[in-house]
Amino acid sequence: MAVLPRHCCPSLFTAVILLLFCPSPASPHAFFIFGDSLVDAGNNDYLVTLSKANTPPYGVDFSFSGGKPTGRFTNGRTIADVIGNSSKYEFA
Repeated sequence: MAVLPRHCCPSLFTAVILLLFCPSPASPHAFFIFGDSLVDAGNNDYLVTLSKANTPPYGVDFSFSGGKPTGRFTNGRTIADVIGNSSKYEFA
């Protein structure tokens, strides 16, 4: 029969106590995604420029906006929108 060395007992006891009594980690309230054009649909509604995305057809397939233009240079959702939607978080 194998015997546990004496110097392992305090470490094992501490690990068990920490696992039993430490609170579980909190779930995140938001995702902050920094990236390239795959996750950044852009928005220049507040800039003085000729290139704007606040007119149709931009946003007609984006259900969150009700089919109205949002200023995003995409017709639908980005991969960040898909991941956020599948994880049951609200759009911000």
